[in-house]
Amino acid sequence: MTLADLKPDLYRQNAFRITGLPVRATAREVRRHTDRLLVMERLGKAGTTQGMLPPERPFDDDATQRAVQRLRDPVVRLVDELFWLWPVDGDDAAMAALLRGEPDEALHMWEHAERGPAGAVATHNLAVFSLVKALESDELDDDRLRSWRRAYACWAKVIADDTFWDLVRARAEEIDDPRLTARTVRRMRDDLPAALLSISAQLAARAVREGRLRDARRHAGVMRGLGQASQLVDDALRAALEPEASRMKALCEDAYQQLKPDPGRGDEIAERLLDEAKPLLRVLTEVLPDDHWAVRDAGDDLAHAALACVVAFVNATKENRRALDLLDHALALAVTDPVRDRVQENIDIISGNLSLHACFFCGRDADLSAALEHKMYGDVNHLQWKTTWRTATIPVPRCARCKSRAARRRIVIPLLILLVVATVMALIASVAVVFGLILIALDALLVILVVALAPGRSVAEFPPITDLLLKGWKYGARPRGT
Repeated sequence: MTLADLKPDLYRQNAFRITGLPVRATAREVRRHTDRLLVMERLGKAGTTQGMLPPERPFDDDATQRAVQRLRDPVVRLVDELFWLWPVDGDDAAMAALLRGEPDEALHMWEHAERGPAGAVATHNLAVFSLVKALESDELDDDRLRSWRRAYACWAKVIADDTFWDLVRARAEEIDDPRLTARTVRRMRDDLPAALLSISAQLAARAVREGRLRDARRHAGVMRGLGQASQLVDDALRAALEPEASRMKALCEDAYQQLKPDPGRGDEIAERLLDEAKPLLRVLTEVLPDDHWAVRDAGDDLAHAALACVVAFVNATKENRRALDLLDHALALAVTDPVRDRVQENIDIISGNLSLHACFFCGRDADLSAALEHKMYGDVNHLQWKTTWRTATIPVPRCARCKSRAARRRIVIPLLILLVVATVMALIASVAVVFGLILIALDALLVILVVALAPGRSVAEFPPITDLLLKGWKYGARPRGT
């Protein structure tokens, strides 16, 4: 076991906290004590003791069995000793105070301990005490936050104190197991900063998953405020977020696999990919900085996979409008310039396709046979012996419905004019009032029809026509008088 295996529940597993044994307990003392605890369990009594720093939540029924197994492994035992309270001298008054339930007295003694080995152990005990209190709850209120900061400050002193690690090395020699060497102790010392950061990182990731964003940001803030190398902090956070990163990679691979047999469902595949990845990506972005490589890679991978699905969908169905909505979401996920540029390039292409294949007047799919053609001329030059000009025929995309409305409008407008004239003449000739009212009603009805049949937009708003009008071109096949 290495310190990299540490979890936030380390004090729910620490053999000395569960059994109440001192860290210097001999193998015989461990055997006698654990036998007594197991007998108590069989008699239906609590198998764990209420020793120093008893937990707020009781241990489960199998805790003693697991603790015994940990004490039988010398390497695991040394790790548990490192994270538990050590006696300062042969008759430790601070330990006695903790057993009496007077932690403030114990803290006072440790804070005022003499320098040397006693001071090194006292600082270690302050670090352990603070870490126990910090880990008692997932909720990071102000008291827990202070415990975390104090724990990190004390552990930093422990890591830097050669005197304390000489004591650990001596303890490893005392246990007398070939697996416990000076190299083992040196590795524990080297790994301790990353191990402590890993615990906070795991708690930050758990907080985001549970929607406790304030706690997640507080954990990350404490980690970044320690003065540790930013790479060490970011690596700890990244390791804690591995489940989300792996899940997003799996979603992308699954999208590619689903796309192969049925590219026409690319829109469904892309939409599902983006929906399922959104909460996973949020976990990363809430904890890691925006420029972290894990955030960058995750966003780019999702954008690239969504783009592949959308391109396949457009090629199979020509549904440009649907594709454009999905690519807008993909563009928001892309992080690096090459991926953003590629998504934007496809957005521009599909936008161009949409302007050519969608009805300019209502936005529905255009019908090639219903296109409205406008002839225009421009660049007129009046020479001495002749006039020259250029012509162009601009096709305005239109659907069959808008074409039918335009045809009906051409019939309704002349009829409206005739009825208006008839109404005026009837009123002038003083024809029966009833007939005049009927004509007025028909006029009103035709006006409503004209409005209903009117196109939603003017052809002058069609971009190619607008461009030519701005350059001085006019409607028609040729200039007047030529």
